[in-house]
Amino acid sequence: MKHDGTAALLAYWNRIRGKRPAPERSEIEPGAIARQLPDIFILEQPETEPARFRLAGTRLCANHGGELKNSSFLSLWAEEDRDGVEHILQMVAGSKRAAVIDIEAKSLSGRSASFEMLLLPLANGKLIGSMIALEHAYWLGADRIIENSVRAIRMIDPRRAELQVTLKAAACAGASAYFPAPPRFASPAPSRQIRHLTVLKGGKG
Repeated sequence: MKHDGTAALLAYWNRIRGKRPAPERSEIEPGAIARQLPDIFILEQPETEPARFRLAGTRLCANHGGELKNSSFLSLWAEEDRDGVEHILQMVAGSKRAAVIDIEAKSLSGRSASFEMLLLPLANGKLIGSMIALEHAYWLGADRIIENSVRAIRMIDPRRAELQVTLKAAACAGASAYFPAPPRFASPAPSRQIRHLTVLKGGKG
């Protein structure tokens, strides 16, 4: 993980879930993740509809030019990335693993910025995540993001995630281990293609 805010949300999620695959939505205490709240969102996945925002942080909404609650999560993405992102949501919810997505965001006037997105499972098919800018871009919040493109996707085994975050906090940046997706999506190759997206088997955050 590249941003401390991403690591902080992952550590909190790991702490409240204990030995369970995922925590309940009701267990999340906003005060415990106050610094990350402007960038945090919660998704719900109705059986017959695409994933949509149940809640979205103020900075996340401002960056995209308006309230995101009840809007489609996939609508934020480039057309060619939507099928791949939908598969990742299914993997996170179904396998109770986490995903980190490196994003290039493009604004209405053609500017671009790099973001890191974390997706974590909650009980009952919901997800919690964050989308945090990796660089200071003065125009964010004024020149709205109109499209997000995937640059890389990494799946994380939550059994190892707490150790990774602890090492990062101890100034061992880059000490992380990533794992392949669950068997129903896996292939024997070191990397996989979901349309034009490459899901990496291993790497460093």
